[in-house]
Amino acid sequence: MKTLIVGLAIAILYSAFLIFQMDNNLYLVKLEELKAVSNECSAAAALYYDAYEYREGLKVFNRKEGNKAIRHLILNNLKLDENFYPKVGSYWRDRIEYNVFYIDDSGFIYEYHNNGYLGREPFSYGRLYTDSVEGYQKVITEPTVIVTIVAGKPKYRLSLLGLQEICAARSSAYEYVKRD
Repeated sequence: MKTLIVGLAIAILYSAFLIFQMDNNLYLVKLEELKAVSNECSAAAALYYDAYEYREGLKVFNRKEGNKAIRHLILNNLKLDENFYPKVGSYWRDRIEYNVFYIDDSGFIYEYHNNGYLGREPFSYGRLYTDSVEGYQKVITEPTVIVTIVAGKPKYRLSLLGLQEICAARSSAYEYVKRD
């Protein structure tokens, strides 16, 4: 009888370990996908710029078109509906939030949240930028688009491990390097 109880305990422990490993590996893959989407978003938004300002020698981003590109990429790559909630078959379970910062030769930093304009503030190159979600810091020396995607909680099946407090978020900055 003791052998049976010990055998069942080992089998339950092993099953819990396997489930955690499978969930964690899937989470890491989805986190890398989130990173790739963030990279694509910042690069795509940086492709849109004001042609008039560019003729004058300034790199000023076309924020309206950049935001359209970001919205399209996030909705399609993360399998979301129009309100940024996951569709059936999506890995994520929470509403996706994202922030976009446009830093360019206009002298301002423009902030958007889920395609809504939050405001602008004066900016000069050489200033330290600190990401409000992930806390990383970067000195901005060139026109830059920064995209931060907050995807919420991952899908872990074993709630007793306390892993539901994890929040998946990824940021990416695309810097437009001038060539002299």
